[in-house]
Amino acid sequence: MRCCLPRSRFSALVALCGAIVCAARASPAAAQAVDGSPATRPHVALVLAGGGAKGAAHIGVLRVLDELHIPVDCVVGTSMGALVGAVYASGIPPPDIESAVLEVDWGRVVGGQGRRDRMPIQRKLTAATYTNSFEVGVRKRQLLMPGGLVGAQEIEQVIRALVARARQTSDFDQLPIPFRAVATDMLHGEMVVLANGDLSQAMRASMALPGVFAPVERDGRILSDGGMMRNLPVDIGRTLCGDAVIAVWMSSPPPKPESLESALSLVTRSLDVMIGANERAQIESLTPRDVGIEVPMGTMGTGDFERVPEAIALGRAAAEMRREELLKFAVPEDEYRAWAQSLGRASAAETALADVRIVGADRVEPEYVRAQLENVAPGASVSTTEIAADVERVYALGDFERVEYALTGPEDARVLEIAPVEKPWGPNFFRADLGLAAYEAGDMFAILRADHDRTWVNSRGGRWHNALQLGRQSIATTDFYQPIDVRQRFFVQPIVLFQENREDVYLDGDRVARYDVREAYGHVDFGANFGTRAQVRLGFRRGSYDATIDTGIPALPEIDRTNDASMQWRVSYDTRDSVALPTHGSFMAARYVRSGDWLGGDEHYSVIESVFTKAMQVRGGDSLNLVLGGANEIDGDLPITQQIELGGIRTFPGLRPGELRGDSYWFAGTEYGWRVAELSPLSGRAIYAGLRFQAGEMRDRIDGTPEEVLYGISGSLGGRTPLGPFLLSLGYVDNGSWQLQFTLGRPVAEGSLLDAIQ
Repeated sequence: MRCCLPRSRFSALVALCGAIVCAARASPAAAQAVDGSPATRPHVALVLAGGGAKGAAHIGVLRVLDELHIPVDCVVGTSMGALVGAVYASGIPPPDIESAVLEVDWGRVVGGQGRRDRMPIQRKLTAATYTNSFEVGVRKRQLLMPGGLVGAQEIEQVIRALVARARQTSDFDQLPIPFRAVATDMLHGEMVVLANGDLSQAMRASMALPGVFAPVERDGRILSDGGMMRNLPVDIGRTLCGDAVIAVWMSSPPPKPESLESALSLVTRSLDVMIGANERAQIESLTPRDVGIEVPMGTMGTGDFERVPEAIALGRAAAEMRREELLKFAVPEDEYRAWAQSLGRASAAETALADVRIVGADRVEPEYVRAQLENVAPGASVSTTEIAADVERVYALGDFERVEYALTGPEDARVLEIAPVEKPWGPNFFRADLGLAAYEAGDMFAILRADHDRTWVNSRGGRWHNALQLGRQSIATTDFYQPIDVRQRFFVQPIVLFQENREDVYLDGDRVARYDVREAYGHVDFGANFGTRAQVRLGFRRGSYDATIDTGIPALPEIDRTNDASMQWRVSYDTRDSVALPTHGSFMAARYVRSGDWLGGDEHYSVIESVFTKAMQVRGGDSLNLVLGGANEIDGDLPITQQIELGGIRTFPGLRPGELRGDSYWFAGTEYGWRVAELSPLSGRAIYAGLRFQAGEMRDRIDGTPEEVLYGISGSLGGRTPLGPFLLSLGYVDNGSWQLQFTLGRPVAEGSLLDAIQ
């Protein structure tokens, strides 16, 4: 619907005719007063600029417009302005918009917090990377990358929930308030004004910042953030309905010269300059009939979503400063209330579902997707929140770039269509990881690892995994994880592995040798998954090992190739928010190994080991962690590949890795971490200063040292960073040992099941 009232000095007759034509086309609530007489006020276009988190200031402006009784005839927005504007245009009152936005958990939506808890347990236990979460794909001999560094699934969920009712309206002129979103066509470098289609998709396209969020494909176009072309689309507002424009934009002080010394900062600044240029051109087009509201944002940045309440308050304050100018658009209270009621604002209600369909899946089995749904089913009445929860469970499977949904069909026979969009850079995925460790004695260890996954090899979700790791612990492995049932509760997994470890041998605290220990084996596991939290495995292994001296006294013994066949039972339970430096949740792992002469084995032994850790968040964002572990040799003599080691930055920071080696042990530790600095509040990244206490005992030590309980204390500084978790520790053990240690990225194994904790 387009309407342009005459603005130049035509004759009175032409002006009157133009007004009559426009009044006939305009929304009844906007064009007429309550008693049906022609409206005398100008048509007002509300134009909202982009700005990321800063765009929450628009909500404060809307609150003031509502309090001043200013009706709006159309809304145009870009990026965050499109998000707020679309919600307002869909008929949601400003107080309700503010309440809804303040209830959003931005750490979950933008920072990804809580995402791990929804992962299937198999993915939790095998997909951990420490230095990054980035993966690349190979398809048809081409190297492919994700369209964005940040997944937009949770953001899309919020968008869909906010405009749930209006998604049934495909013509944006038929919304309670006519609306337009502005995006950029990345193929042709053109501005695109979105006037129809799925409202939530239009909002998502308008805010798809290139490189950060994946673009939206629509009608043969690749759509990204509209700010590159028109961050403040005043001209679009005039064309749509505006005799007068209320334009809202955010401003920040220019950067300091010293902040523009890196390549990344200059690239980021170049986008700001480009957006600022087109925004200034639109600001300069404002006339005396319009009202421009500039919201000074101070130090708030586009990604500071944790400061949304502050942005809303800043928007309100800026609008209050323009109160007198805005009052010229106000109408009497009864007229405004009638206009508000005419918008047909309705609160979200439950929807009765006639059917639930899984559409768009190609490689992924649709019934596997359906098996994740706990709330939605044919015949059920569900809310938007319940639909969103099921959609999040589908997304957490890890196979999809995003999961969309829509309600189709008549009101009395709604059909929920869930459309998972498979990762276009698959089905072959590659990840890289690295780790560094340094010790006071001058040792420095490194790990470089690459993983490959070929997903959905068959309709049950078979996954072929390969890994190559080089460094102190070198590994080459391949395995095939094959679910047996559609829900993937039961599975079988054959594994082939070659491993070479460099292991130090100590005699009463002095290193006397370094061995190269090699083992190769084939393994087959049968297992069961219990929801997203627990897994049980029973496996059979056959292989061999040998050990040769790398450095040390030549007279020390070496181990020739020895066959080893065993039965192994393992159980895992994991609810942690993060593998590295968790702030809440629990982890438990246990194993039982029994080796015998079946299948040609030369060894006879059995051992049981278990570990448990609990992370708790306490006042002020501090954390408290408890760790317990223990192992007991039940019979026989453990071979070198099964012997247990203690020492290192994660067990006894005052000891070097492997300084305690034996057949049985117990260990207990606790750490209190003070949150001393924020790195990324939304993602939970922070720096912690920690105080740790440890106690433990190694029994049946290979160096013959009498058994004794050791006590340790250490101070540490650590945190999760974009480069991976780091930990710097100074530790002391009451046997007189001191150690300064540092790790970054993937931890170097220390030789017990305690390694599974991190």
